[in-house]
Order: sequence, then C-alpha cells, then structure tokens
Amino acid sequence: VINQADKFRFNRAYLVNVGFQESSPSCDYIAIHDVDLLPQNPDLLYEYPAKGPHHISSPELHPKYSYPTYIGGILLISRKHYQELDGMSNKYWGWGLEDDEFYVRIRQAGMAIDRPAGIRTGRKGTFLHNHSKERKRDHAKCYNQKKLTSRRDRKTGLSTTVYNVKSKRKLVVDGAPVNFLDIHLECDKSVTPWCKCP
Repeated sequence: VINQADKFRFNRAYLVNVGFQESSPSCDYIAIHDVDLLPQNPDLLYEYPAKGPHHISSPELHPKYSYPTYIGGILLISRKHYQELDGMSNKYWGWGLEDDEFYVRIRQAGMAIDRPAGIRTGRKGTFLHNHSKERKRDHAKCYNQKKLTSRRDRKTGLSTTVYNVKSKRKLVVDGAPVNFLDIHLECDKSVTPWCKCP
C-alpha cells in the first residue's frame, strides 16, 4: 500500500509508478487497482495478463464509467509492458485524466487491451463502487494544467519518478502480509506548478 503523505495534491499515476518501483522484481505483473472499486463477481480473474494489458473493470462492467477508451479502475499489466511504456505520466496532480493518457501510451505502443468475456452481472452487479461522498475529489485545474495535460506526455513517467520513503510498516490484513509505505513525492514546479494550486 502506497500512501501519499506529503502536502502536494493527490497524484494517483505518480503513486502507481512508486508502487511499481517498490514492488519486488520477482513480481511478473502488477494490478493498478482503485481502492474504492471492489469486485463482486468471482468469475473476474486476476491472472497473468499474457495477451497484453487486461482491463478487469471494462466499460461494459464498471458501475460509473462507460466510454470505450476507459481503462481505469482495475488494470493488470506485465512488468515488461509497464517498463516499455515508461509507466504512467507524473504530471497529473489532482483528480482525473491520468488513465486516459495511459490509454494513449498503450495504444501508441501497439498493445491490445484485453477485457473480461462472459461476465453476466453487468454494470450493476459486477463491482461495488464505494467512494465516500464526504471526501471531495480535487478537480481544480490551475496554471496551464488543463492545456498541458490534454495531450500525450513524453517527458515524465517511471524513469522520472522521484520520491522519498518516510516510513515502512509491515501489517497483516486477513492473514496476508502487507507493506504500508508513507511516501513524499517530488514536484518540479518549473514543469508542474499545479502540484499545489494557489
């Protein structure tokens, strides 16, 4: 579990890059998994994505997002493919759009996106989307953020991920060992001044 503990705005993609770097090199694939999206159908399989990135929470199944280029929620990707793509963009401070940019990276690399077949529980019965309405998502756009994050980022990614691990804890959740890391991300304000909005 990677917890952003700094004072910057939330940056999901940057945290996914950190999680990849902190994972064991013996892991042959990762699951990019929203914590508020819980699978309810046991036929959803978290197997090695041999055909390419496997989007478990496909637009046909996700309770909220149905546009065809959506790849958020739960995506399985091999370690090799994630490295080939240079991970995700680190420019997405605040909520949203990082998955859309990652979709473009995947498609421009010529990778096919695989999705579950034969799942009959539909958009209402496949996932529980448990997002708190009390905690507001940070949708603010400041400086020239909207313009600079509306196209493919070729400058940031896994190779430019800089962070500090402030603490590491070992936990046990339902009998499974879990590493919990408090992370401080780095922000180059000459590149992304919107890591803090005024």
